[in-house]
Amino acid sequence: MITKFILVLVGYRKQVINNNYNNTNVDKYHTSEFNNFYKSNIRFVARVIVESLSSLSAKRQKRLQFINISELETQCKKNKGLILLASHYGNWELACTILPKQTDLPCYGVYKPLKNKTVDQFMLERRSKYGLNLIPMNKIGRTIVENKSKGIEAVYILIADQNPNSKNSIVWAHFLGVKTAFYNGPIKLFQKYGYSVAYMEVEVGSKLFEYHVNMNTDIDAGENGANLVNSYSKILESQIQVAPQYWLWSHKRWKRTF
Repeated sequence: MITKFILVLVGYRKQVINNNYNNTNVDKYHTSEFNNFYKSNIRFVARVIVESLSSLSAKRQKRLQFINISELETQCKKNKGLILLASHYGNWELACTILPKQTDLPCYGVYKPLKNKTVDQFMLERRSKYGLNLIPMNKIGRTIVENKSKGIEAVYILIADQNPNSKNSIVWAHFLGVKTAFYNGPIKLFQKYGYSVAYMEVEVGSKLFEYHVNMNTDIDAGENGANLVNSYSKILESQIQVAPQYWLWSHKRWKRTF
């Protein structure tokens, strides 16, 4: 099945991926020639598509191993809430979707609604099937306030490696050798609510649905959150340097320049 998707994806955003790859210093850590890298990246994209469209049997769910959940829960209860930063590395969709089954804490996924309402509804149903609460980006503040008023301690998941939509929501950090724009939302939430911060670190296994998902609590937010994005970007960067093919290179990550 993966082979079929690979054939469909041949040529998929090759120029974008090539531009991104050459824009960074990743070749210092990954010596593969670009065409070989591109093939391995597309092969993994095909795997993610297959996993995302397939049913999640109990057997498949067991291939996802979640690590450090107890520490995540401790940190969440310590500061009455937790910001869980995620990234487009590994199968982030799968990890976010299954996380609520690993903890009694309510889990909220912050997302940007799709323009196509039919597709948007389909994705909402798939993502929320195992207990993940989906909230649009513009309603996260309202949701947090409502939860705080009810004494609800929750985990709020943000995919934090996307290109910011607005120049007014940018914070800059060095990432893969490039001065890169990151969304400042995590910093604002940290400053306003004082929540703990962790990173969902996904390690890719060799089989379909096989992932190790570590709740990395080593994020160093610094004084008033000044180092939060830099700390996050360094952890993600270290993952990409080891195995760059598992990151989503096909989005136009460096549209904004410093």
